[in-house]
Amino acid sequence: MGRNVLYRDLAEYYDRLYQFKDYRSEAREILRLARRFLGRPPRSLLDVGCGTGRHLLEFARTLSVAGVDRSAEMLRVARRRLGPRVPLARGDMRHFSLRARFDVVTCLFSAIAYMETRRDRDTAIANFYRHLNPGGGALVEGWVRPSRWRGTGGDLITYEDRDLRVARVTSSWREGNHSVVEYHVLIGEPGKRIHHFAQLDRNPLVEVEEMLGSFRRAGFRAKALLHGRYRDRGMYVGVRPSDS
Repeated sequence: MGRNVLYRDLAEYYDRLYQFKDYRSEAREILRLARRFLGRPPRSLLDVGCGTGRHLLEFARTLSVAGVDRSAEMLRVARRRLGPRVPLARGDMRHFSLRARFDVVTCLFSAIAYMETRRDRDTAIANFYRHLNPGGGALVEGWVRPSRWRGTGGDLITYEDRDLRVARVTSSWREGNHSVVEYHVLIGEPGKRIHHFAQLDRNPLVEVEEMLGSFRRAGFRAKALLHGRYRDRGMYVGVRPSDS
């Protein structure tokens, strides 16, 4: 099964699959946390792993924003949504380099889970640090914590309108210190054959202290939020010292 089918072949359907996500509420919560940890309202924000730009659309209501994603197909959708004024760049979260710094760097919806090793995580989070203004903060939504992981026998998400039918079935289980999620997606459109896409994700289950270690090695003052909407995955907040 090919990796990143969800973000390549299914980019045009991605927002239908995740129609249940409340991006506006999530963005408001992120900005509330940013104000709390920075001690002031942020003025600029970079969203790493920005996907189709749904969070960026909300952030752009009050901030100067930019986005990075490694999928050209997802960025194409984001460009249509955001228009020409929002800078969007294609790049891997470990190695992208922008000629700008920001008050806030976000990495949401567990995109950090695709960093498969400690070295990958350290490299990515150090890159976030480099793209922050002194005194700025990184907010990273983690993958499911080991103690909170529960495999499923098969979850179903569907979307339907006059011209489109989408069904996504997932099954998930644990292999040692990794989660495994198998995705199967069916796309039905009038006058076309049904398309079937499959993807298998194998992601590390990382303890809270391991995640915090990556932040601290990068130079952040860091803490984990493990309550409310973040009780399963954790929201990791790192503040770059103002004198760095």
